[in-house]
Amino acid sequence: MAIRSKFELERYQYGIDIRKTHHIYRKDDKIISFGEWIRRRKDRCIIVEMITDIGKHEAFFYQELNGHDHIIRTFGSIENNFNQIIYIANAMSFIASKSIVHGDLGCRNVLVFKLDSNQPKNNLVKITDFGLARSLKISSISKNYSIIPKRYCALEILRNNDQSSYTEKSDVYSMGVLMWEALSNSEIPYSHIADDNRVVQVKLDSERLNRPPICDRQLWSLMESCWENDREWRPTFEDIKDILSVIKPSEVSDVPTSISSYEPPIGYTFKLNVDVTRNGLLGGRFRKIYEAQWISSRQESIVLIEMDKAPTKYEVSCYTDFNNCRHLINTFGFVENNFGSIMLLQERAPHGHLQELLKNNTFKPSSMVLIDIFLQIIDAMIYIISKGMIHGDLRCSNVLVFQMNSSKPEENLIKLTNFAFARPNEPSLSDDRRVTIPVEYCAPEILRSAGRLNYSELSDVYSMGVLMWEACSQGRLPYDYLISNKEVRQKKLNGEKLPRPWIFDRQIWPIIKSCWYNEPQLRDDFKVIKTQLSSINIESQFQYELNVDVKITNQLQSRHGQIFYNAEWIRKKKTPIILIVLSTETAEHEASFYIELSSYKYIIHTFGLVKNDLRSTMLIQERAPFGNLLTLLQSQRFKPSSKVLITIFSQIADAMIYIINQDIIHGDLRCANVLVFQMDPFEAKENLVKLTNFSLTCTNDPSCKNNRQTSISIRYAAPEIVESAGQSNYSDLSDVYSMGVLMWEACSQGEVPYGNDTSDNDIQRRKLNGEKLPMPKECDRQIWDIIEDCWYNEPQLRYNFNDMKKRLSDFNDE
Repeated sequence: MAIRSKFELERYQYGIDIRKTHHIYRKDDKIISFGEWIRRRKDRCIIVEMITDIGKHEAFFYQELNGHDHIIRTFGSIENNFNQIIYIANAMSFIASKSIVHGDLGCRNVLVFKLDSNQPKNNLVKITDFGLARSLKISSISKNYSIIPKRYCALEILRNNDQSSYTEKSDVYSMGVLMWEALSNSEIPYSHIADDNRVVQVKLDSERLNRPPICDRQLWSLMESCWENDREWRPTFEDIKDILSVIKPSEVSDVPTSISSYEPPIGYTFKLNVDVTRNGLLGGRFRKIYEAQWISSRQESIVLIEMDKAPTKYEVSCYTDFNNCRHLINTFGFVENNFGSIMLLQERAPHGHLQELLKNNTFKPSSMVLIDIFLQIIDAMIYIISKGMIHGDLRCSNVLVFQMNSSKPEENLIKLTNFAFARPNEPSLSDDRRVTIPVEYCAPEILRSAGRLNYSELSDVYSMGVLMWEACSQGRLPYDYLISNKEVRQKKLNGEKLPRPWIFDRQIWPIIKSCWYNEPQLRDDFKVIKTQLSSINIESQFQYELNVDVKITNQLQSRHGQIFYNAEWIRKKKTPIILIVLSTETAEHEASFYIELSSYKYIIHTFGLVKNDLRSTMLIQERAPFGNLLTLLQSQRFKPSSKVLITIFSQIADAMIYIINQDIIHGDLRCANVLVFQMDPFEAKENLVKLTNFSLTCTNDPSCKNNRQTSISIRYAAPEIVESAGQSNYSDLSDVYSMGVLMWEACSQGEVPYGNDTSDNDIQRRKLNGEKLPMPKECDRQIWDIIEDCWYNEPQLRYNFNDMKKRLSDFNDE
């Protein structure tokens, strides 16, 4: 393709300055195509690709005769864009010359030092990460199959992971995958498969990667030769360098239509300043949204959407063909204008989009209202799926609110909008537009394909789970604590899920979590999710009614936000009970934690909510015959031996493991929150305690802010919570720290941590200076070792509750 001339020829880059539209002529030595300038020129042109030496001979005459009025004019040459891959092949050739195998070749291990999209030769890349490298002269000491990069490595390594499997040719296989990855917009190989072990089976069954759409015929042939089953047939890196040096680009993917030349397939329905006027800018994160007004007598509230890119045919079909669903935005048509813009006329949502309303606390929907909103979105999605399409970008900001009422579900109306990512419900359909994908919302299989493949109803289900999480988190953006999309992508590909939202109905969380399975086929479809949400009945949480099922006798005690009463069953039940009235701003959610966790043997049993005329949040709980552990210890009524203490600590740790498995933390571990049901100071098996008080319980999410008026006492709080003034850094490991203080308290016979007369400011200073509580006089040395390990300043150095339970069990076995 490179042509030189004595005239002033320029150098152009394919895909940046010029592109092909379609082929005119093709032979082995030459390809002629119509060309189209992207920038710098407007002349009509063709592209002539010279591939063989005969072609180069012809190019010589083009350059020598250029400039005559009656001889075809040559504008310039088009650069070879494979320089970076040649650099990698060159580096790998050097590595192979040293009898070294890299062992982990992939785009992720290629660092970019210089980047110039206009001049390929100005780019510089370097190979890194020799963690799996090995010398062919020295026998390898590692045969760890789990660390093999299974998607990238050669077949012989998958079959037999021994020293003889690693050669220059095994790195050549990976080089083929690297080239495929580079031309596939960094798609992860075999992106449609989540499990690496399944990838191994597919590769051993001879299933190869598909040819990337923008891949040159000759480059694809080179890649395939790198993947030969018999490694002796694969090229060397020197061969790869030679081949790459003569390859010229000959095939390209479709290029999006420019805005100025775009014509709607359905034509223009309206004309600006004839049918409608464009008024002030309303906003718009993705596209500009303008207030609009009818010039005619039509009364509908409208907006003009100005598109920065030409819409796909799929997006247009969503606006034109989806007209029988109440929960999809109504589109009137395209608007012809003199600004060279693409304008779409749509109905206006009086309240804006859901994410903004939630984030600004303008809209604080109840659980039942949220469920109704989710059902409306799902109805829209079921309709879209029935048309053979998916939405592709489900999120709260793409949900417009037309009617809203925080407490009455029937007075809410939402509509789904923004179909820029809409496409057919076909996971194998490739999309090579290289658009920016919504990393925070999209499914892992889409991330693995770098946004090219794997879009389906089930990928939209994953996004629906994120949308529900966002709504239940009062508009909090997913992964807002991370700096970059790269971090989000890595966490999602590693299987990390969003934390449980703090304030929402506990029945919704399992439905949200079921949307997030890594394997798409494990997720429920929208019809199943609709059934699940429809079956939730908030009213059914009231299992009892005051003065019908249970009656209050006398008040026992009160503390912040809680009043405890003696109570009796009216109907024939023998279990001793108490009634608790919760009066904090988060009382309903505190009650939901009691109910959710009450089935566990070492957590206080809550029978249920009590319906009452005062509209207070009332709970019935079992009564602990001996009260709380702190009072028993301080009164000297209970002097447990070390063996008994170990049993008590093990039961609390067991309860904490259960709580953390529900994606929440306790938040206020102390002896006062441990109720005693059986006690014997000498016989360990004759003791039973249960954890109580979930007033400070929150999600296991250190980034979550505590906006409540109360927080954990500084005497029990971990240093990271003290540093944040009780506002954040709550995690299972902050509970581990508090557990250490609880054990210290129990071993000290109920002594107050840091003493009764010590101020909070003094305790804060001492904690932040690294000062620890002293070893109690009667404390067993092995227990003390466990306590000390709870108090590391760095949370990640502390044992978790599983480790703690094991150490306590080992103590009991001695």
